[in-house]
Amino acid sequence: MESLLVKDVTYSYRNKYQTVHALNSVSAEFEPGKMYAIIGASGCGKTTFLSLLAGLDVPEGGSIEWNGETTSSMDRDRYRRESASVIYQNFNLFQHLTMLENAAYPLYMRNMPKKEAEMEAKENLLAVGLREEQFGRLPNMLSGGEQQRVAIARALASGSRIILADEPTGNLDSENGRNIVEILKRLAHTENCCVVIVTHDSAVAAEADVVLKMRDGRLEE
Repeated sequence: MESLLVKDVTYSYRNKYQTVHALNSVSAEFEPGKMYAIIGASGCGKTTFLSLLAGLDVPEGGSIEWNGETTSSMDRDRYRRESASVIYQNFNLFQHLTMLENAAYPLYMRNMPKKEAEMEAKENLLAVGLREEQFGRLPNMLSGGEQQRVAIARALASGSRIILADEPTGNLDSENGRNIVEILKRLAHTENCCVVIVTHDSAVAAEADVVLKMRDGRLEE
C-alpha cells in the first residue's frame, strides 16, 4: 500500500549567530484513509515538518518518500501539482480571481480546457458545501469559513492523495472550524486521502485517527 514514509529526517536553520535544530531524527508513516493531527508547542518544528512533507524543501538528513521516490530526487513542482496539496490558515486564495476560478486554478495549470476545468471545479465546490450562486464572488466577498472551503476545493482539483493542512481552523469560529474538520475527515475516510493537520486546537486533534506530538524536534505518538 502506498504511504508517505519519513525516515530519520533532520533539518536545521542557520545564521551567523546560531544553528537551530528544528527536526531531529524524525520517523513516521502516513497512510491514505486516515486523518493525522500533529500537535506541539510553538517553535517545536511542526510547520517545518509540514513544509518538508509538501516538498517545499528537502531534509538535510534522512528521507521523505512517496510511491517509492524521495522528495530530494523527484520533480517536487510536479509532486505538489499532482500528489500533495497544502491548505493554509490564511487561505492563500488569489484575490483577483472568483471562487470558481480559484477552485479551477490547478486545472488551468495542467492545461485542461476552460469549460472542462470549471465543470470539475463546480463539483468540488459543491462537495465542500458551497452554493452555485456564490461561484462568481471574489474572496473578499466571502466569510473565512467559505474561503477555507474554496481552498479545500482547490486542493481537490489537483487530484492530490496527500492533503496537508497548516492550522486550517485557526482563523475560523468554532462552528466553521468543526465544518472544515468534518470535510477533511471525509476526504480521509471516504476519498482515501492521506490527511495531515498541524494544529494547536485540542478539539481538532480529538477528531484525528492518529495524534502525533512534536517535542524538541522529535515526533511521538
